[in-house]
Amino acid sequence: MKVLIFWFASLCAAFSAPALTFDEMTKVIKVDVDQKSVSADFNFTNKTDQTIEVSRADAGCTCIQAGIKGGLIYKPGESGMIRFSYDLGDVVGTVDKPLHVFLKGDPESKPSISLNIRVEVPELVVLEPKTLFWEVGEEAKPKSVTITMKDTKPIKVTSLSGADTRFKQELKTIEEGKKYEVIVTPASTEKVAMGVVHMETDHTSRRYRTQRVFMVVKNQPKAAAAAVNKP
Repeated sequence: MKVLIFWFASLCAAFSAPALTFDEMTKVIKVDVDQKSVSADFNFTNKTDQTIEVSRADAGCTCIQAGIKGGLIYKPGESGMIRFSYDLGDVVGTVDKPLHVFLKGDPESKPSISLNIRVEVPELVVLEPKTLFWEVGEEAKPKSVTITMKDTKPIKVTSLSGADTRFKQELKTIEEGKKYEVIVTPASTEKVAMGVVHMETDHTSRRYRTQRVFMVVKNQPKAAAAAVNKP
């Protein structure tokens, strides 16, 4: 039995590849309102007694570019870094993006190390809720989305438009530049339907200039539909 346990432990050790030690596994970055991209470094050290070869760093997203600085082979005690840049686009709020580090011998589906990039972009135009729902057969009554502007300066809604005639939309000003309400009424709830309302603001940043409200008429859950139709 002791021989079997020793053999099993040795086998596990053989398949447990040495890993690099990172200063941080999650990099948190707070973004300015007009910032279009961010970049930062993940620093690491080989604290094992073996030489480690890094194959690549892969974010799995075209919006993130990652590169290994300091070479690919690290002897015990040597350090390096992975530098990434993230094209933010119109991202708003808190977004997490994985960054996978593959060492030599790692299978494609299982990197040795998984890092996390967390970007916090100020949410200056808040929609609550972002999607309005009706169930098929429900009364076609109006529902509303509240828009709250959280900038230090007023943000005005300049236009509201929706191309889908199955939904009627109306903008109500509660406090100019601070708070609005979008009221949406479906023409009918007899059938499943989806629509979108486009809202434009006067903010200088594209990130906050265009907002969307989604509307959905969906089927009832099976249990609820069965209860309604039960004789």
